[in-house]
Amino acid sequence: MSTVSKLPLAGQQILVTRPQHQCQALAELVEAAGGKPLILPVIDIETVAKKHWQTINIDHFDWLIFVSRNAVESFIAGWGHELPKLCQFAAVGEGTAQAMREHDIPVDCQPEISNGSEGLLQMPLMQASQVRGKQILIVRGNGGREHMADTLTARGANITYIEVYQRVLAQPTAAKLKQAMMADKVICTSVAGVDNLCSIFMNTWPDLLDKPLTVVSDRIKQHASSRGFKTIYVSADASDNAVVDTLINMDD
Repeated sequence: MSTVSKLPLAGQQILVTRPQHQCQALAELVEAAGGKPLILPVIDIETVAKKHWQTINIDHFDWLIFVSRNAVESFIAGWGHELPKLCQFAAVGEGTAQAMREHDIPVDCQPEISNGSEGLLQMPLMQASQVRGKQILIVRGNGGREHMADTLTARGANITYIEVYQRVLAQPTAAKLKQAMMADKVICTSVAGVDNLCSIFMNTWPDLLDKPLTVVSDRIKQHASSRGFKTIYVSADASDNAVVDTLINMDD
C-alpha cells in the first residue's frame, strides 16, 4: 500500500470556498492529509477606499477591534498613519491576530480559542467592569454581525464602526465550476460563503446540498441547514487544523 493511500483523506476531493488570498494554508493542510483541494473562492473581497470610511478621530478610542484578517489588511491599506500610542487592539481569532502582527499592530486581547466574536467577548478585558465607559472602534466589512457591538453596548461601552471592505459574489470560470462539482466534501467558513455557494450553484449542481459540509460555528450550521444542507459538521474552532480534523473525523 502506498504512503498516500494511508493518509486519512486519500482519494477525497475537498471544496475550499474561502476568498482567494485566504485559502492557501487550508488547501495545503488538506493536501498533507492526502486529499485533493479544489479551490473555488465564492467571496471576493474589495477594499473600501479611505475617503468612503466613516469620519473618525482614531485618537479618541480606547480599543480598536479587528473582526477578521480582511479587516486588518483593508484598514492598513487605507490608513497610512501611525496608530495611536494609548489605544489597545483586539483580534477575534488567531488568523486576525497573525495579520495584525504582520503589520506591527500590537495584539492586546484575543480569544484563547478562535470561535469568532463569542470567544473575544468571553475574555476578561471585554467584561463590563473593563469596558464600561470605553470608546471602542470595530473595524469590519460591510454588513457585519451586530452581536459583538450589541453585547459590548449592553456592558456599557460606546461603539463606533468603520467598514473598510465589502464582500461581493465571486464569478468563477466555467472550468472552475465544473471542477468544483467533483467534490466529495465542502468547506464553508462564513454565512456569506454559504449564501454565495448556493447562489453560484443554484441551478447547476443539484447534489450540492447532499454533500457533507464542514463549518466553523453553530451559527453557520443553523444557516446552512436553513438553506437545505442535510449533513453539517462543526469544527472544534475556526482554525485550519480544526477544520481538517473535522473532515477526517467525519469518516470514523
